[in-house]
Amino acid sequence: MNIIANNVASKLFVAFVAAAMLFTLATPAKAATAEELQAQIAALMAQIAALQGGSSSSSAACTFTRSLTVGSEGEDVKCLQNALTPTYFNYAGGATGYFGPVTAAAVAAWQTANGVSPAVGYFGPVSQAKFAATMTSDDHSDDEDTSSDDEDDMSSSDLSGEAALDTVEISDGEEADDVEEGSEDIQVAEITVNFADGDAEISRIDLALEVDSGNNGDDDPWDVFQDVSLWVDGDEVARMDASDEDEYLDEDDGSLRFSGLDIVAMEDEDVVITVAVTVNSSVDGVAASDDEDWNLAIGGIRYTDADGVTETDTDFGDIIDITSATLAAPMAEFSIEVAGAGDELELESSDEDPVATTFALDEDENQEEMVFAFDLSAEDSDGDIDLNEIILSATATVASNLDDLVNDFRIEINGDSFDAEAYVGTALTATDITFDIDGDVTIAADEIVTVMVYADFEDMETADQGSTLVMQVESIDVDAEGVEDVTVSGSSIVTSETHTLRTTGVDVEVTSISESLKENTDATTTDDEGVFVIEFDVTAFGSALYINDTVAQDLAMGTAGVNFRIFSNGSGVASSTAAGVGILDSDAELSGGYYRIGDGDTESFTLTVEYDPAATGSFKAVLYSVNFNDSQADADTQQVLSPTEDYDTDSLTI
Repeated sequence: MNIIANNVASKLFVAFVAAAMLFTLATPAKAATAEELQAQIAALMAQIAALQGGSSSSSAACTFTRSLTVGSEGEDVKCLQNALTPTYFNYAGGATGYFGPVTAAAVAAWQTANGVSPAVGYFGPVSQAKFAATMTSDDHSDDEDTSSDDEDDMSSSDLSGEAALDTVEISDGEEADDVEEGSEDIQVAEITVNFADGDAEISRIDLALEVDSGNNGDDDPWDVFQDVSLWVDGDEVARMDASDEDEYLDEDDGSLRFSGLDIVAMEDEDVVITVAVTVNSSVDGVAASDDEDWNLAIGGIRYTDADGVTETDTDFGDIIDITSATLAAPMAEFSIEVAGAGDELELESSDEDPVATTFALDEDENQEEMVFAFDLSAEDSDGDIDLNEIILSATATVASNLDDLVNDFRIEINGDSFDAEAYVGTALTATDITFDIDGDVTIAADEIVTVMVYADFEDMETADQGSTLVMQVESIDVDAEGVEDVTVSGSSIVTSETHTLRTTGVDVEVTSISESLKENTDATTTDDEGVFVIEFDVTAFGSALYINDTVAQDLAMGTAGVNFRIFSNGSGVASSTAAGVGILDSDAELSGGYYRIGDGDTESFTLTVEYDPAATGSFKAVLYSVNFNDSQADADTQQVLSPTEDYDTDSLTI
């Protein structure tokens, strides 16, 4: 009855407008030509046809086999544009077949007028079903009552067949591995539904959320989730407040009921319903190293077919009994990663760490030197990390206490300097040195910072000459969501080189090494001998120094100017077992069997070692020490060179 009344009113209104326009034509300001009158009559007839709903564009039958969105092109887009003309689509160029911003705005306006949510201009299955119900007859955009009637009658007038569930499957969602505390609308599950023998409208879905029994965090879903939502083809179709315990059908099984749905499923066509969750920013009781594991299951689906017959399935396909004590497969599974679980800080050696050095110290004044450097890497971290505390250890060989050798330690990080807390230096082994950072240094994600360690050496006593110092990282305390401290142990230890402390001594640097074989000159032996050549520079500091021109294969200083060792497979060979012959040469001034090196001067030396082993093996030579004095006398100061690998040759098979 409403449609008939509206049509009558429409025709009366058209007649009134036509009469008014004819009257206008009959009384022109001046006589019109025949062509002008004909054009005006044609325009009048077009307007009358439009007012009567005679435009074929609004009643054109469109077939959609895909979802349409911005960027889509084709005849289906053109048909949609014609169907929306002129009420919603008013583009000067007419129907172009291209789905652009103007078409999206027209679709959004149509969705708003016809109760399709969300009205965002995406023309998917939900919109297409509503379109089929409202646009196959005259456009009723100006007739709210008839639109409501069409919507109410959709299931009976636009569905066909006696639908029956053919497939119900649940699987993990695309983002099931990317769920973190505080994440929003993360796709954790996909439900695929297919009907046979007819179309159906899904009006209700029951879901259940259950925590894995092995978890140690919150067990109640309302303490973990903010909301749960359903999506079809990118359109949100339902959302429930999952943080309200009263919203659950059953608190024991964590079940939620989504009612009042309007999801149309055509016969033999898969409808994929995506389940998304929004997670609280904090899941109580879960440690940084743990994940919170959850299961999601379908408990029931209600649908209506073309005949208005409503069915509720609670045991079909992947639908399971959600009232049982523990959910059983099939289910979707996902893990909630604790915020900060991806935070990571690694301790690494640094290219800035100084090589083993003999520090030339002042015997009357304090002197600061960099003795150690290491890196802290957040390259693999998801978040920034604040430093709270760094604890190092210092090991020294010294005649007196460590605090008699080192006045203070400090570190530098990104230009910021931090002094050590007071340390007890009476022990010489693994003395802990604490640096309070108090969060004043933040290591950004993907950043590497270098920690440089400085020692303020005391004016050196005679008894402390030749002392060594080694630094090592003990522990690092940090603030971060997922990592609380970095404890250094085992293979992760980072240690400095061994540094030697002197006021008078030599600095030795190898400049060249070589090794070769030569025929044995022993008349009774036809095997080869090894020849090892080590060239090195010696710089004197503190005073002019003298080095004896003799060589010894030994660890003890004796009277030789340099000592060397022969190593076989990593072990030293005793001189009594197989002696090597060493020769020392230099371009330094030679007087009385001693080479002289002036204070601050550098002289070049060459050590040549010939070695004839008792049996075949792999051997290498090592420059073990340089021995010196400040007068032409027997050498009385032995400076052992470290580390060994800086002063040895390559191995040679002899």
